[in-house]
Amino acid sequence: MAITTKQESGLMSGRRGPRTTFVALASLGTLAATAGAVALSGAPASASRSGERAGPTTIVVAKTSWGPILALSTGWTVYRFVKDSDNHSTCFGACAKAWPPVLLAPGQRQPIGKGVEHLGSISRPGGQHEVTYQGIPLYLFVGDKKPGQVTGNIKDKFGQWWVVNPAHPMAVPHSSTPTTTSGGGGVAY
Repeated sequence: MAITTKQESGLMSGRRGPRTTFVALASLGTLAATAGAVALSGAPASASRSGERAGPTTIVVAKTSWGPILALSTGWTVYRFVKDSDNHSTCFGACAKAWPPVLLAPGQRQPIGKGVEHLGSISRPGGQHEVTYQGIPLYLFVGDKKPGQVTGNIKDKFGQWWVVNPAHPMAVPHSSTPTTTSGGGGVAY
């Protein structure tokens, strides 16, 4: 992106002043905003995915070819980490960058469930609250680039990751046969 000054644009001849600085800063601001938008468009961070919706964190049941699974109301698939125990997350640091926790929206006290009961939350370092289902901490996956994708099922990075079947949340996926849904690829349950 080129920064245009008044002198270069012919608006002022030979005089550079505060307007030149303003144009340059405005251009840098536009560049920063554009870079931020690009970063967020593919960003898996829970905050950015949560920020894509206007309102509180809401969990729904998504119908897929491998059965019902939990997802955000915006369509992003949520996962569980096998190493986690009841109401206790073990995914922090590099793990949480690859598998961002599903967080409550600022000021939200409890997650909302549409067709989903047994939702709660646990505290994370820094005062954030992670959403749980029947005490199971929930996460997103950086590999899912758009709502409806399930590219994180049966991944083994930092430990095993699975989609959450609401009727059988602790169930182990029994097949690694890829399937395709309207939202993306996944693994048969």
